[in-house]
Amino acid sequence: MALTAEQKQELQEVLKRTGAHREAGKAEKVVPDSYRAYQELVDRETVTVEVPSAGVPVTCYITRAKDRTDSCPVHINMHGGGFVFLQDEDDDLYCAHVAARIRGIVVDVDYASSLDHPYPTAFEQCLQVVRWVFDRCREWGADEKKVSVGGHSAGGELAAAISLKAAQTGEFRLCLQVMDYAATDNYSVMEQEGAERSRAFSMLYADGEKELLKDPFVSPAFAPEEMLKDQPRTLIINGQNCPFCQINEEYGQKLIRMGNEVVMRRFLNSRHGFTVRLVDEWREAQELIIREIQAATL
Repeated sequence: MALTAEQKQELQEVLKRTGAHREAGKAEKVVPDSYRAYQELVDRETVTVEVPSAGVPVTCYITRAKDRTDSCPVHINMHGGGFVFLQDEDDDLYCAHVAARIRGIVVDVDYASSLDHPYPTAFEQCLQVVRWVFDRCREWGADEKKVSVGGHSAGGELAAAISLKAAQTGEFRLCLQVMDYAATDNYSVMEQEGAERSRAFSMLYADGEKELLKDPFVSPAFAPEEMLKDQPRTLIINGQNCPFCQINEEYGQKLIRMGNEVVMRRFLNSRHGFTVRLVDEWREAQELIIREIQAATL
């Protein structure tokens, strides 16, 4: 049964009450000039992609390196934010850095908030954007053998779900998936100590249908191992102090057992959200992502 307006309001109040650390982090963050300067090395375009399956179009930000190479890589990025919050400046800076360093293109998907459009809207939007990108590789001078997906937190879940769907349908092949402190289990995380905020995110995304959170396209950790065959090369990044750390490493082990190539790195002095929010060991994490995208090809 879908959430009532009153239930949605109660969950939003939980997010407001428990979000002080998020707002404080934004206020205290210092963006290095050298990092911000990558915006001068790229061009940025805003496009709208129609999504017939969801009936909700999606905005994408295309960031292109000014010195991109012929047959360049394309990386499709899905931001974090618990499926609730939209793309922001942190994502713009991250995409500029990645695009400039890979001398290629980054497509950032500003998928719909679950406050207005719960599952499967965001998933359908991101999936359609990947199809749309493959259709434009030749026009962009990009190499369709070098198309990767990646995401952070909720976006990491979406990246993993897209990779599962691609293996299931065979409609396209990705060279890499980046799962950065990905929210791969949105069911069990609700039972962790102090998980009131996680529960609010999960229930808003599932529109109150708790059992839906066990669907592999909502929580890839619940995918049966047979479903994990034929996954792209996978980079899994975790922070030691992230609630998804152990869950994601177990997911990585399942991928390995099914014959997939997996690189896992746990950053011992980092928390959830560190890579894009520029805290803890963010420099090392971004460098690792860039190296993997640069090297990835079918």
